[in-house]
Amino acid sequence: MTKTKNRLYSLYGDTVEVEFVYDETLSRYFGEYPDFDEHPRTTPCGRPWVNATKDDCPLADKEYGDCGSCEFYKCERSGDLIGVCDNELLRKEEN
Repeated sequence: MTKTKNRLYSLYGDTVEVEFVYDETLSRYFGEYPDFDEHPRTTPCGRPWVNATKDDCPLADKEYGDCGSCEFYKCERSGDLIGVCDNELLRKEEN
């Protein structure tokens, strides 16, 4: 039987659920994180959800180039691999 657990990530009035699956060989859980490039998602106030490892943003820090290193990356807990981009230039208009 596969062991799983879920975690809710909540930012700016939106919540994303991630399932974590236990890997017996490595004795740890790994998250099945959403692909926000393939399935974009924004918070109610227009902030895009991003993966910390995303590295093709033209506004990212040039030294590292990924969202997780960017000053505009906001996550619920330090070290989270998904979060929200707080850069006003990438904010979507509210519907």
